[in-house]
Amino acid sequence: MDLGQFTRVYTGLRNHRSLTFSFLTAFVLTLAACASGPAGQGAKQEVAAENHQEKAAQDSAASTANPCPASSTIQMQAIMPTLFLTSGNQIGADCLAWQEFIYLNWRAQPGNPGNPDPTASAADFGLPTDLQPKVWESYESLEQVFAPQSSKMASKSSASQLLQLAYTSELANIHLLSIGQAGNGKWLTSQGGDLVYYDVRLNLDEAQFIQQNQLTTFAGQQACASNQQAQQKGVGGLNLPQGGNQDTDCSGNPQTYGLNLGTIELKSAWVQLPVDHSLDYRYLTTQANIVPPIGQPYTATVGLVGLHIVHKLQGGPQFVWATFEQIDNDPDNNNGNPQPPQLPPNPNQQPATGYQFYSASCTSQSDPFYQCKPNELPGTPCTTLAPPYQPSGCDPYNAPIQVTRIYAVDSTANSATGYAWTLMPAKSVFNYYRLIEVQWPNAPAPLPPGSVTPLTTGDITPNASTLITANTTAETYVQNTHTCMSCHMNAPIATPSSVALMRVQNGSMQRQVMLGKQTTSTYASDYSFIFAAGTNH
Repeated sequence: MDLGQFTRVYTGLRNHRSLTFSFLTAFVLTLAACASGPAGQGAKQEVAAENHQEKAAQDSAASTANPCPASSTIQMQAIMPTLFLTSGNQIGADCLAWQEFIYLNWRAQPGNPGNPDPTASAADFGLPTDLQPKVWESYESLEQVFAPQSSKMASKSSASQLLQLAYTSELANIHLLSIGQAGNGKWLTSQGGDLVYYDVRLNLDEAQFIQQNQLTTFAGQQACASNQQAQQKGVGGLNLPQGGNQDTDCSGNPQTYGLNLGTIELKSAWVQLPVDHSLDYRYLTTQANIVPPIGQPYTATVGLVGLHIVHKLQGGPQFVWATFEQIDNDPDNNNGNPQPPQLPPNPNQQPATGYQFYSASCTSQSDPFYQCKPNELPGTPCTTLAPPYQPSGCDPYNAPIQVTRIYAVDSTANSATGYAWTLMPAKSVFNYYRLIEVQWPNAPAPLPPGSVTPLTTGDITPNASTLITANTTAETYVQNTHTCMSCHMNAPIATPSSVALMRVQNGSMQRQVMLGKQTTSTYASDYSFIFAAGTNH
């Protein structure tokens, strides 16, 4: 089987498509189609196969040693780490990131957004049949947190209607607008011709800090960052919460926010899945309202292909930066000779049918736009999805882009992933997700109030001189040049001139933020670009 040949039909961007989740039906039909022999024989074979699979999983668990230190364990429980202690070891950071991943992907408690469901068990974790929102999916979006108070009430009313629709269809709902990657604003298109869309979520601690300190406005951020009382006390200012009962308001007065877990920001990358739901068992899925750059909004089932988890906690004031991906995204570049990624053993995984963002059968004829060059940066977007393409020399949104991973995932991250996989249910979709890398401050230092850009990196480890950490679905085109902290150390508070609005064809507004080094120093926003991205008044 050619791992590079993706089986999805090239359909381009789909408009007005309403999909329903039918994994169970497809699964039953698949079993029926595969059955052969006398009546009952298929059932016996199925039981035997399940027994064999369970035994293989037990053998794998027995042979996969726990690599985690006592300070950073991985448990199949909804426990969020609140103290970062690595003793200078990468494996400690990697194990902590996996524990964060488990907590955040635990089923959310109905009616109590941001909290894990206490009735959910480890046996439920990631099952394709469990379609309730996960903890992080129940967080507020960037748009919700920064919405003016007048429109926030309307948006909450609208959100409740969407949640009701999600409840009746048994699917979580997200609203996807953004296709621009950080740093260059360019897009990524799968081998199926579908755009990748990005969604940003903030946890309760950060959302409350922003809203209670009036940081949704330009003026509020300026006042907080320059607060004189905070500078006299040496604490406060625009310092995002780190939990552990150690937080303050802008003036430096003690305050507790949210669940006292510290600030958590999540950026997720989603792509539309096949209409027959044949790949749903390999992805965290949700129902999404998609607003494409060309054409009308439509509803579809999308799968998670990448997830950034950025967490400020005790011991990690420069944040701990973790990134995860689905294992079928792309091959390793291997010095221009792409090869499958080296993955830890996992007997619960079914063979892949191909890569989401790479085709080994690509030719210059089949790819007239990028000539099969890996990680080729798109140019000017076309205004049409079919010939004649306009303007001259443009790149269509539905032309697949070849992606390879420049820096292969190291053995330390793989050891944490291998152990985490042994804890998961056999049919969990998270058997198909892996840790890419974690960056962490080796020399953490508190952020003084009134700080300006660029901020200290806290000796971020690993640093760009040894390894550039990149998610191929969110940082496709900067894998050789940018790592998390090289950009985020320059994150400023918002100013009216720091953002620009770009009107897309359907009339909605998308925010375009220039991410990178500032030409002049300005008040820092504690390593977070959400203030420049979300502020509009």
